[in-house]
Amino acid sequence: MKRVLGCSLVAVAGLLVVAGLAAGPLISELWEHRRVCSKNYDSVEAALASFDVLDAAPTGAAPTGERDRGCTDTDDHHATISRSYRLPGQHGSPKDVESFYQDLALRNDWTLLPTEGSADEPRCMVKEVEGAEVSLNLWFDPESEDTFEVSASTWPC
Repeated sequence: MKRVLGCSLVAVAGLLVVAGLAAGPLISELWEHRRVCSKNYDSVEAALASFDVLDAAPTGAAPTGERDRGCTDTDDHHATISRSYRLPGQHGSPKDVESFYQDLALRNDWTLLPTEGSADEPRCMVKEVEGAEVSLNLWFDPESEDTFEVSASTWPC
């Protein structure tokens, strides 16, 4: 009986060691993702430190909730902080919203990059912070013309 119990304990210990070795790379990758994402969030927050463009909105626009944070790309670890807004009624078009954020960003040390595609595409705004480039992006909900999201991210333009 003691021999069976001893063999069982050795087998269980062996399985735990093998499982730990198999899980090691995954745990290491998750730890690295968390570390790099944290560093990238610091860059985004530094870009917003002098003037938080995510808290600014065109006249009549109201936030639809709290800020969102995301860092889901496990290869590149790009961090994004965003906020969504709703424009009541006909208080502005996407072009008006783009113009508002472009003017605001330019007044607060962001740089407007040249357009590579069509002239109708929103132009990308970037700010160099702590050796990282942070971009300011707008996204308009195709299902609802009065809803948009503004985000600051380490995703390249």
